[in-house]
Amino acid sequence: MMLVMALCLAQSLVTHSILNKCHVHVINGFSHGEFLEAHCRSKDDDLGVRHLLPYNEFNWTFRTNFFSTTKFSCHMWWTRGEKYLDVFWTDDKFLDNECGGNNCRWRSQDDGVYLFSYKHKEYRLKYNWDPWNKTKNHSYLDKKMLS
Repeated sequence: MMLVMALCLAQSLVTHSILNKCHVHVINGFSHGEFLEAHCRSKDDDLGVRHLLPYNEFNWTFRTNFFSTTKFSCHMWWTRGEKYLDVFWTDDKFLDNECGGNNCRWRSQDDGVYLFSYKHKEYRLKYNWDPWNKTKNHSYLDKKMLS
């Protein structure tokens, strides 16, 4: 019986982490032709700094790790502010209710960062922009990856 339970748990982890591809989109949706800068990374992968032209997007596809602990975070900024945020983590409630499975679509707008809610079929404000803090230690993403 214990062996059967262990196999079922392992199958659940394998199905989610190995078979399903995950997608994250970072979209520049500013209304006045502003550029969006984004630096995204996980504990294992640094995707580099991206300079997004108006109405363009940066996206990537990946598979979560075996233990479903994959997390991607981004630092996004523009002339009027910045935001540090997690853009993907393996939480069923987040993925099913917010991302519609494994497809997370984040969009910058003048008032903040929005996530497309597949449950409500619209972009919803998740975070307001923070004012620039030039003295802030920008190793935030490094700290986030270690947690």
